[in-house]
Amino acid sequence: MAKTSSGTDLKHKVWQYLKKKLMKPQPKLAGMPICPFLKQYVDNIAVIETDDWEKKISQTCELMNSLDYEAVVICGPWMDYDELMSICEDYESRYYNKDVEILMMHPDTEEPPLPLDYNFEDSPLVIIQRASTLNDSRELLQKSGKYYNFYK
Repeated sequence: MAKTSSGTDLKHKVWQYLKKKLMKPQPKLAGMPICPFLKQYVDNIAVIETDDWEKKISQTCELMNSLDYEAVVICGPWMDYDELMSICEDYESRYYNKDVEILMMHPDTEEPPLPLDYNFEDSPLVIIQRASTLNDSRELLQKSGKYYNFYK
């Protein structure tokens, strides 16, 4: 089963997903959004499309410290969950000490960590973020005591 979506249409779908799904308050999360800090940083996020996952992940990791973005969301053609996870883990280990964290969202993810379905169905997504910003956000959420109560 090959799923693909391409062009500006796919990038538009990703932006809609970020804004209308991940930033939207969720009743099942006591009114918090899936990504509580996304709204704060949305103007410092880039969405790019690729035909070569590994090349784009490599380039983004290499340039992340010189880019003016908090995160880059990469979308593209269908790729097997395990293959893409392997690429992400490889680059995560390579850039571990360079303020880069790599997260993957895949339509084949069976159990997201939160108690609602929020998979993006049109493409796998690789999110490359500044690790320092992500860690600061995680600490604030941990201190608030609410958000992580919903994790499975």
